[in-house]
Amino acid sequence: MHITVRKRRELKMLRQVNPYMSKYKIPREILEHVEDILDKKTLGEKGYVAIILNPIKDDEVDVLDELNLNCNEVEIPDNNFFYIVIKGKKHPMKKKKRWYSYDIILPENSGRIYVIYCMYEEHLRDIGVI
Repeated sequence: MHITVRKRRELKMLRQVNPYMSKYKIPREILEHVEDILDKKTLGEKGYVAIILNPIKDDEVDVLDELNLNCNEVEIPDNNFFYIVIKGKKHPMKKKKRWYSYDIILPENSGRIYVIYCMYEEHLRDIGVI
């Protein structure tokens, strides 16, 4: 399950419904990161920000599957992974999870997709990331 944000008004609506999302409540730091991306205005014609709410196992494969993208048609630049620090240990979307972000370049430079997703810390330990 993912949420797509293209415009500032969609982010505003997401902020308004966020308190009612119970276990899927999006951390404030994620919403601020989305706002920073929208402020940069680098999405392009077909670009958007995708927030994947369910934890994933494999960065690229699971993200591309979730967004229904073909790995041969998009480009994922190297060294563009960002770790997003979530403050507060009691947040339901923080418990035993780490949040990351990276961008995907769409074909023919028609835009960028900024992906924000989380992974379980236990899985990250198993693969040797933390």
